[in-house]
Order: sequence, then C-alpha cells, then structure tokens
Amino acid sequence: MKKIVFLISRSNDLRFYGPIIDYFNLKKKLYIEFWYYETDLKNYNFKKYLNPLNLNTSLKKNIKIIDLKNTKNLKDYILKNHENISYFFSLTFLSKERISFSSDYMNLIAPKWCVICHGMDSITQFQKENILYSNKTNFFFISKFMFSFAKKWLHKFGKKNFKKLSNSKIYYVGNAMYSKKIFKKKFSKKNKVVYLPFPYLKERYSENKDFSFQASFTGTNINLFDFYKRYHNRSFIYSLFMHIKHIMVNNFEIFKNYKKVKKYYENENEEKIIKSIKLFCDRNNLEFISKPRLKFPFNDKLKKYAKIIYDDESKNYPTVLQEELSKSSLVVGSLSSAVFESVMFNVPYVNISIPNIAFTAKDDKYWYNYSYNSYYNYKGVVFNYNIKDFIENFKDKKLSNFKIDQKRRKTYLKHFCGIEKNSNISIGEQIYKILKL
Repeated sequence: MKKIVFLISRSNDLRFYGPIIDYFNLKKKLYIEFWYYETDLKNYNFKKYLNPLNLNTSLKKNIKIIDLKNTKNLKDYILKNHENISYFFSLTFLSKERISFSSDYMNLIAPKWCVICHGMDSITQFQKENILYSNKTNFFFISKFMFSFAKKWLHKFGKKNFKKLSNSKIYYVGNAMYSKKIFKKKFSKKNKVVYLPFPYLKERYSENKDFSFQASFTGTNINLFDFYKRYHNRSFIYSLFMHIKHIMVNNFEIFKNYKKVKKYYENENEEKIIKSIKLFCDRNNLEFISKPRLKFPFNDKLKKYAKIIYDDESKNYPTVLQEELSKSSLVVGSLSSAVFESVMFNVPYVNISIPNIAFTAKDDKYWYNYSYNSYYNYKGVVFNYNIKDFIENFKDKKLSNFKIDQKRRKTYLKHFCGIEKNSNISIGEQIYKILKL
C-alpha cells in the first residue's frame, strides 16, 4: 500500500486538492493522510480564518489527520517519516523561505514532492522566494498556453529564477479545481446574478503605498467597524478605532491625489456599479446576490441593494462560491480568478476592467490584462467593460445579451483551464497514472 500525504496550511487548499483526493479515495491500495500546519511567512495573519482545523468536507472521512501546528514541526515530521511516504502533495515548492533540508535529504524528498498549481501564485513564488530542486519536483500545471504566459511574466519580473521554472518537471493536467462532479449546473427557482465586489485592501497592487484609486473607487463606503465587529469578532473599541482610522487615512489619500482620482470619486465608482447591477436585475427579473470574501472589507452599499452571502470557507468542496455559481445566470466581477470557475460552470462572466492607475506595481498589472482574447476579455465568453461603459450601459442590457458562444468557450477552456471538451479523464486519474500509483 502506498502512502500519500496532502499538506494543508489553509482550509481552502481543498479547492485544489479535492478532485485529486476524490479519485484517490477510490483506490484501495492508496493510504491517505492530511498533515495540517500553519505557515510562518509574514503577512499571513490576515488569513487566520483559514486555519486548517476549520476544514469542512466529507472528503476527510476515514482519512487520518495529523495537526502539526507550524512549519518547524512539519519539517521535523517529514524528516522522521519521509522514507514511508510515497508522495507529498503541496501547493508550494520547497524553498529556503518555507521548507528546506540539507542537500542529502533534499535529493530524497524532492522527487516525492508534488506541487499542484493554485493559480498564478504558483509562479510568483519563483519571484519572491529561493526555490529549491524544482528540476526534481513534480509540478502539475494548467496548460501549455498558460505556462507560456507565466514564463513571459517571470522572464520580465523575476529573470534570475527563470531557469528554475523552465527546467521544472512539469505535467499539464488542467485546472486543479475542475471536477465533473462539482462543475455542473443546478436548478434554481429564480435566475440570479452573482456580483463579486472589488477586493479592497490598500496594501495591494502598489509599490509606493499609493492606494488613491481604491480610496476613491470604493474606500469611502467601507465600514470597517461592521467588518471587524460582525465578521471577525473583534472588540467594540478595536473595531471603532479601525473604522475612525480608515476614514481619516482614506480621506487624506483622496485629498492629496484629488486631481488624479476625481472622476472615480465623483462618478466612476463601485457604488454606481452596484446601482447599475440592481437596475439590470430589476429589469430582467433577476435576484441580485453578492459574495464578498472574508479577507476584504466590502462596499457598505451592497447591504441596501443585494442579498449578501458572506460566508468564506464554511464549506470547502464544493465551496460556498461554487455552489452559488452553479445556480447563477451571470457573474460580474473584477480582479477575480473566479472568472475561470464561472466559465467552467458554463456561466457567462462580465468583467469590469480596472484602470492602470490602480496598479503602481507593474508585475501585478501583467496578470490583469484586458486585451482582446485575454482571459478577462474573451468575446462570447467573458464580456469586458470599462467602469464608465458599465455604469452607463449595463443596466439597459438583457440577460440574453450575455449568451455564451460554446465554440469559443471550448477554446477558452482549452487555453486557460487546460480542459479538453472530449476528455473524460479527471485530474486525479491523470496524476495517478503519471506517478504510476
């Protein structure tokens, strides 16, 4: 019997592991364990709600769970047990910043290390960290098309590590989240539009601490008191302090950059986007659903116009978002990787392009490419609007204006999701055969 370990540092890791575990569970000769740990990397605290102990899924039934608490304990446990493990599954590469061992042990462990691509974060790790033994690690990626796109980014913004990525032991198996079991449409009594709010976090997309676009676009309607008190169980005093601080900092950011962001503050902002969606829903007899993420404060005006499903990771396979997408008629969002999930569900996606002013970090801007035939602007599949055009025209559209072109969707899925329409082989089965389990 072969022993397989899935390393889980966040409860939502299961989005990418789920289809693999689903298949592996069918094989009696495989013994599976979950090893929980919390990473020690900086800037991780804002995702504390994703503690692996919160993992909620039927997949863990009959699977042994070992809670190792932290990275140090994980490293010690790997050293102690690696000889009895056939393969380790991780969402990250071995690196000096995360997990590393002496060269003798690395030569033994790296060939057993299997990295499951979890979006472009799998590529940005090569820019941010000192990756080790990538040429011996098994890297399961989306598609050749997306790998080519990713390599161009690393060559431009992380050239010193470009060879490490190029020489990696790569297998193209499709989007790790995809499973025919999960990605199928479900009946809904009423057609609905799902809106994914702008991901407000002033530290994002910036190299020089300029968050003036975020401040003017949605920051004036952010209620941090409610965000911390209701959704993060913080004290009244802490929540109030954070909200007052936010108002002062946000207003000052707008004041010192007013000429640059005037049109977003006065006209082209998220509040008007929300109102446009509401009018569209009313005119098309659609239910207006909004699904914020727990790590991002969201526009307070949504409470007035939409039904808010504010529940991040209470379910992991499928996720709460995936359950909503399966019953939706249209998805609207910006800066969201949910565009891929929407298309995999055969649901049209309306993308709102965010202007260059928001991206002072050029390496971030690369991923948010709105050119024709990019994954955020793909005629007949992903319908792209700039902010002004969306506010002025979306409300007058009919739902039928966003009908998916199935031929183009097939190409989109092949290029951006690594899914061939006629392929009946799941990602779990592909990996099972590649590793000769």
